[in-house]
Amino acid sequence: MPGSNILFVTVTDEEAKRIEQQPDIKIQEEIMDVLKKMFGNDIPEPDEILIPRWWSNRFFKGSFSNWPIGYSQRRHMQLKVRQAQNINNDSGLISLVFV
Repeated sequence: MPGSNILFVTVTDEEAKRIEQQPDIKIQEEIMDVLKKMFGNDIPEPDEILIPRWWSNRFFKGSFSNWPIGYSQRRHMQLKVRQAQNINNDSGLISLVFV
């Protein structure tokens, strides 16, 4: 989004766990310290900050994905096509199988 001035930061593994345990303001301060070392002290504070806690979110447990450069809307729509089916196995349990 040209002109939006969005900064995206990714941390993984043990660093993600460490970061997620901190309050948002502490994370923002840590990010600003790094940016000031890179660009000097004369940089603006963010208007907003969003900290998704991928590692501790029970629906993600650390995983996330981004669309790669050049990924089309058409390919995204193809992902919405039904990709799974339920199969009854010998034990009577229903399994979800991705095809």
